[in-house]
Amino acid sequence: MSAPIKTQNCLVPYVDLQTAPPEVAVAITHLPYRRNIFHLLGHSHGSFPRLMGVYANFFDGNRRILPLLDWQLVVLRISAVLDAEYEWDVNAPVARINGMPEEKFEALQRTAGKGVDALAKETVFTERDRAILQLVDEQLATYNNTEDTVEKAKKLLTVEELVEVYVVLGVYVLIARITKGLRIDLDGEIPGLEEHLKKVVTGK
Repeated sequence: MSAPIKTQNCLVPYVDLQTAPPEVAVAITHLPYRRNIFHLLGHSHGSFPRLMGVYANFFDGNRRILPLLDWQLVVLRISAVLDAEYEWDVNAPVARINGMPEEKFEALQRTAGKGVDALAKETVFTERDRAILQLVDEQLATYNNTEDTVEKAKKLLTVEELVEVYVVLGVYVLIARITKGLRIDLDGEIPGLEEHLKKVVTGK
């Protein structure tokens, strides 16, 4: 059963599991704790269960092509540039428990929207990091990439990894848009979250 929201700022109601289509309810209750994003996306009855399948692939090291911290680099950059607080709040623990250093979190925030020169000054970013971040930054600013940016990325990523950057970008920009546009509420503290994430987020 859906846990009550004490003070709701979200501009639409969250999905009521008692009246939601069974396929939607099953997809939401797959997690042992509440995430408001799923109670929001669940209103899109047809697409939500399929979208959850794509989302779940990123957590599975046997299906995800990008290394775990590259995936999180893309997600956190989107969150920083678009000022998507909910998305950052959900994903920062995933990156942190899998070894992303605090200096990199700070650099992701500090350089958001500042361009290539700002990236070059941050010694915490590897050459591969900078190539990925340049791809993401250009996409967020222009919905496009220069050929030079793509060629630079191709020297450091496989074609499969490169394409998956765009897939991750599309999914998490969607999440940023809906969480910001509809003023989603933060989830708050979730007991045992770190241990759960260690089990469900696999691969390196």
